[in-house]
Amino acid sequence: MSAAPQHDRLAGLLAAMRAFHAGDTSARAPRNAESGESAIVAELCTLFNAIAERTQALELELARQRAWEEDPAERPTVSPAIIPESDRAPAILVLESISAAGHYPGEPMRDAAESALRGLGGAWDQASVVRVDSAESVHDAVARHRVVSALIDARGPLELLLAVVAALDATVPGVPLLCFAPDGDPAAFDKATAASRGRNRAEVVRSPAQAVERLTLHWLTQATAAPDPLAEPAESGYGPIRFEGEKVLVVDDDVRNVFAMVSALELYGLTALTADNGPEGIELLLRNPDISVVLMDLMMPGLDGYATTALIRSRPEFADLPIIAVTARAAPGDRERSLAAGTNEHVTKPVEVDRLLALIKRLIKRG
Repeated sequence: MSAAPQHDRLAGLLAAMRAFHAGDTSARAPRNAESGESAIVAELCTLFNAIAERTQALELELARQRAWEEDPAERPTVSPAIIPESDRAPAILVLESISAAGHYPGEPMRDAAESALRGLGGAWDQASVVRVDSAESVHDAVARHRVVSALIDARGPLELLLAVVAALDATVPGVPLLCFAPDGDPAAFDKATAASRGRNRAEVVRSPAQAVERLTLHWLTQATAAPDPLAEPAESGYGPIRFEGEKVLVVDDDVRNVFAMVSALELYGLTALTADNGPEGIELLLRNPDISVVLMDLMMPGLDGYATTALIRSRPEFADLPIIAVTARAAPGDRERSLAAGTNEHVTKPVEVDRLLALIKRLIKRG
């Protein structure tokens, strides 16, 4: 980039900063970058615009709150009933963006969230995908649901993204946030980066498939499974249960479940090996005699989890190997059938991570 255009853009940034300092929160630095532009100049302009837009969004929200205080009639008259926190069903919040010509084709954020939940089988009936389109709708959703994660489309107006993120920070601080910015859309990536800046649990996803993977991980590591009257009490909280690299074999044919399960287990110090079918799982056991526990998906094509477990138990060296059955179904008799096949414990998806870790710790100690 020649010196003159870059100088002009710096001059535009300086003028915007002066106007902003004087109280004009609508002031913005030049947005259109030119080929070869200095990375520092581009980052300065992007950072200033993000600060200005977040400030303007917060000012609008503050002005709205003040108007409500001065004239209660301006406040929305219909407010949702606040459900006790213990009774709130888990939910994923989604923000769909609108193009200049209207909505983008379909509802990619809702589709990704629903795909993640459907992949977890029985978890689908326990969850909601809730669409939000403003800061107020975030407050309403939080009053009725236990928010597990949020997925926002960064192709929309940055002011809207910042307002929604600010509402999430105010109502459910620390909730995992995914900002969708498809490959090939640098403007969306810049807005996603601005919206997620400063948040420990925020990340940019570049495709719907990546969004599905990350939502699956958040669901499996945070959503509480249905109560099991036969379950043992789990050690609670993040961190009390730690491992020293013990090996866990995950046998599951669903790549999303495997990804989420492995990510969760490795957070707590376990080493995970994976197999996507029964025969491969048995082969890994034979090659890795130091495997401490097996997590066995019951519903697999070909050799299912019941038959795989029976074959493992038929070998004397695996007679005492801890095996935990993992299934998306909760049909009557499933638990009894899996225990009869040779498993030690039976858990359903979405897996309650604290409980699963407690089971693994207890079974390893017993072994």
